[in-house]
Amino acid sequence: MPDGLRERKKTELRDRLSLTTVLLATERGLANVRVEDIVERVGVSRRTFSNYFASKEDAIADRHVQRAWEAAEALRARPAEEPLWEAVTAAIVVPYLSRSGAGAAKSKEDQDSLIAMLSEPDMQSAVARGMRAATDVLADAIAERLGTDPAVDIHPRLVANAALSTQLLTVEFWLRTDPPGELLPLLRDAFDRLGAGFGESADRHPNHHSPEEEQH
Repeated sequence: MPDGLRERKKTELRDRLSLTTVLLATERGLANVRVEDIVERVGVSRRTFSNYFASKEDAIADRHVQRAWEAAEALRARPAEEPLWEAVTAAIVVPYLSRSGAGAAKSKEDQDSLIAMLSEPDMQSAVARGMRAATDVLADAIAERLGTDPAVDIHPRLVANAALSTQLLTVEFWLRTDPPGELLPLLRDAFDRLGAGFGESADRHPNHHSPEEEQH
């Protein structure tokens, strides 16, 4: 099997395992979902699940990481002359546009289930791990765009963390809206608000100083 096809199949299976875990946890409550339930639904072995995820919580948190991968690829495809924050904003919404039903209005019951799931301590730890991984992924794409190295320049990680934190916070806010609505308008509004604060500073290289700063 060609490497490209093999990697695509692995990515598809990872996505199925993650999504199935979310769906089962929404239906039954996270505490009532076993890894055995997940692999039975997907049709793979427990060992296969363990090759991808250490726990059911990590499988759920992986949704955030996968969205970061999609956003990073979308960012690389944005016009080079586009301001950074505009490009990041456009890239962040791509996963919600490409996945059927992602960001659609949910029932109050589903919202309550997801809120309860995200409130679990083990789930919060998994989300924190996923956030770190997602930040690495998006920061690499931002660094490429800026022509810098995220290992020595904090700027790409600052922008990536701001974007992903805003995304996560908006999703959590959306889950608490009553009546349930669409996610994308909230997400775009949140990024517009943050972008108004960033202005052109997101594109600013850390070695560049304003005239006012150069006088000191």
